[in-house]
Amino acid sequence: MFFIHLTQFTLYLVAFVAIATLFAIAECFRVRKDDLRPPEPMKLPIIGHLHLMAGYQVPYQAFDALAKKFGSVFRLQLGCVKCVVINGQKNIREALVTKGHHFDSRPNFERYRQLFCGDKENSLAFCNWSNTQKVRRDMLKAYTFPRAFTNRYYSLEELISLGAQSIVESCSGEALTKGVISRSCANIFTRHFCSRNFGLNDADFEEMVDNYDDIFYEVNQGYAADFLPFLMPLHDRNLKRVNRLTHKIRDFVLTRIIESRFEESDPTSEPDDYVDSLIKYVKSEETDLTWDSALFALEDIIGGHSAVANFLVKLLAFLAKEPQVQLTIQEEIDRVLGSKELTISDRTLLPYTEATIFEAIRLIASPIVPRVANRDSFINGYHVEEGTVIFLNNYDLSMSEELWDEPEKFKPERFIREERFYKPDHFLPFGGGRRSCMGYKMVQLVSFGILGGLMQKYTVLTDRPNYTVPVGSLALPKDTFSFRCVRR
Repeated sequence: MFFIHLTQFTLYLVAFVAIATLFAIAECFRVRKDDLRPPEPMKLPIIGHLHLMAGYQVPYQAFDALAKKFGSVFRLQLGCVKCVVINGQKNIREALVTKGHHFDSRPNFERYRQLFCGDKENSLAFCNWSNTQKVRRDMLKAYTFPRAFTNRYYSLEELISLGAQSIVESCSGEALTKGVISRSCANIFTRHFCSRNFGLNDADFEEMVDNYDDIFYEVNQGYAADFLPFLMPLHDRNLKRVNRLTHKIRDFVLTRIIESRFEESDPTSEPDDYVDSLIKYVKSEETDLTWDSALFALEDIIGGHSAVANFLVKLLAFLAKEPQVQLTIQEEIDRVLGSKELTISDRTLLPYTEATIFEAIRLIASPIVPRVANRDSFINGYHVEEGTVIFLNNYDLSMSEELWDEPEKFKPERFIREERFYKPDHFLPFGGGRRSCMGYKMVQLVSFGILGGLMQKYTVLTDRPNYTVPVGSLALPKDTFSFRCVRR
């Protein structure tokens, strides 16, 4: 009679548990055929090791716990995706630099393909390494890494100062919100890369910034469907919504930024900005870069403002809880600059201000974008098969008690030695090698200019009594922290 009362769901559950148990027993007695492969925890059917990621504030924290049991290099089967997790500075540098050309591809998640019009190769960050990618990166370097004391550097310096000024002016009697910060950062990017300036109250511009922020949040989410593709239909409606946002951004870029520049450009003249560089290269005789691919690259780099804006909001959220840190920044600026307006050329003179930015980057511990092995290779003597997704656990490099004194605390002074800014070798927030983040210098320069300009005039407060700054990703939802700025 007991079995009569069993529901169909219960029968399925019992069957699954029985199969999982048999599978676990088989795993325990399985003889490893290749002793050179990294060790692997016991896995479950279908989901593999996905269950081991549960229960952590940041999934990468699970990698720390597993490394203590299985060593600094180990395998995981996340759904249908073969993965290797790499921990430790030596091993991560081997993957990033020494053998970076072995691990320069990106995961081919269905979600990435849909976010970039069916082809992840349209993305600067999520594409595989190729000659096209090298060309796009080479063209960007002159703009994302402007050489000091050049006209381009001084032009960017002026734009950042104007962006900081617009944020400072918005603080008068009003709350400082993510929207204000995002629009100011976006204007820095559109003026620097595209020579286009927009009013902060321009409705189309504001919509474009909001669309970018929405997409940035979506890209930085992790879903089980990335590893279990049969779950993708659950995200169909959201992906269609995001796809509509990407089309709106393309319309804005074409109508408000490109306008008639492509048709009217002179390929023999020197480019004035990144848009001109793209147009000139596309029109050259020897190129495999299409105009559509160039537009995706342009949209990607403009979208970098979202990363900077989200970081600045988190930075200010940290500082609102650290009045002493704000006071130390203000004292440093007053002592060194007096009444002079701060610019990015003052970075070397203000090590504590610079250190504050890096301390926020450390605590946020945003993960390095996963890589994929493009060939069979080895890390720390372990065999890594071609096609394996590589997770580089820089969370441990940023938060390990063995590497940092009181790593949970906000202490900018840890980045200062002998009154100079100092970055430890084990701190790798932007990756390394030829797939390192193309925008990290822009993050540093824009953040320094805006933080310094704000601290010169204001102290940042929040009316929220208790909050925690989310870590493990830069992305914040649209409705997030806002700040009250008190004039000094």
